[in-house]
Amino acid sequence: MYFKRLEIHGFKSFADPVVIDFKEGITAIVGPNGSGKSNISDAIRWVLGEQSPKELRGGKMDEVIFNGTENRRPRGMAEVTLVIDNSSGFLKIDYSEVAVTRRMYRNGDSEYLINGNSCRLKDIRELFVDTGIGVDGYSIIGQGKIQDIVSNKSESRREIFEESAGVNTYLTKKEESERKLEKTSQNLERVQDLASELSDRVEKLKTESAKAKKYISLKKRYEHLSVNIILKNIEQGQELAAKLKNDAADLAGQIHFTENNQSQLSTELADCDRKIVTLDRLMRTTQDKIPEVAEALSRIRKEKEFNRERLRVLEKESKQISEELSESESKILESNEEYERLKERQNELRALLRQAENDLEEKEQRFKQISKGSGGLDKIVSDGNDRLFSLHSFVASKKSERKSLASYKQALERRKNEIAGDTEQ
Repeated sequence: MYFKRLEIHGFKSFADPVVIDFKEGITAIVGPNGSGKSNISDAIRWVLGEQSPKELRGGKMDEVIFNGTENRRPRGMAEVTLVIDNSSGFLKIDYSEVAVTRRMYRNGDSEYLINGNSCRLKDIRELFVDTGIGVDGYSIIGQGKIQDIVSNKSESRREIFEESAGVNTYLTKKEESERKLEKTSQNLERVQDLASELSDRVEKLKTESAKAKKYISLKKRYEHLSVNIILKNIEQGQELAAKLKNDAADLAGQIHFTENNQSQLSTELADCDRKIVTLDRLMRTTQDKIPEVAEALSRIRKEKEFNRERLRVLEKESKQISEELSESESKILESNEEYERLKERQNELRALLRQAENDLEEKEQRFKQISKGSGGLDKIVSDGNDRLFSLHSFVASKKSERKSLASYKQALERRKNEIAGDTEQ
């Protein structure tokens, strides 16, 4: 077994990573004072688990981290790795090469690793116990250590001899066993005290034990009944869930039917809205035409008076014609047929006049109803449309009748002139 390699990064004066290879035999490191030779041995001591800053020639442990210079920034971590050849199996670990690593951060946190696996400081110390490589081993002899060996202090020499002889392992185990025996004695004394204290409470504990057993029995019975109740509730819940599922399916069908009806009602409502808009438009149109209708009624009244006056004139003329015809009956036998036709026409005109008067009265009553706003909107609009149509038809018929009467008047005047000429003859 021998050291193969030492890797240093950020430890004391080693700001940059440094790798020192050790060959078999003796390796010497020389250099002037202040070049950092002692920092190498401090790095080995530190990676092996040294916990005393004084042994590392410092005041605080974080002083081992490179603190920076004027030209270089300080490091935030110090790391040292010691690689040991273990091909002979000297160390009690199943590796032919062992790499021990220690890291320290400025916040005080530390890490220990063996072959890259995290471990404890105790694991590292147990690995090197009785090998002479430990922190206190004789393999690391610093300044002043030789003087302690050759001095008259038998304790220092004994520690070195015991470590070289492999006694430290047994001494460590002895100290640990003594600590365990002392702790066991203390526990035994405490058990005895507890036994003496509990001996007075045995009867009470027996009673409490019986109560506890009865409680446990009742508790088991309660748990059994609770489980049965829960199972029953689960069965009822499953039945209720099935029923609710069927109800949910029925409700889903009703909801679907309701949604369809709602869609249909929405369509009908939209149609009703359109019809209402149309009726509103027709109502406004009808209201706008009411003045025209009133004006038309006024014209009809005037035409009625005019027709009545004209009828009186016609009646007077007819009377005169009748008198003339009676006087000249013998002379105008050839015109009897014409006279009968004229008389029939006169009767037709009178019938038309009576019908026009009736229609006029009916239209006046409807006009009053429209003016008062009585009746429903649909009836008003329908009646208004009917009245408008009737009025248009009536006006057209009256215009036609006026033309017919004008033609008839001209024919009567011609006939009158002919009769006057015949009378004079």
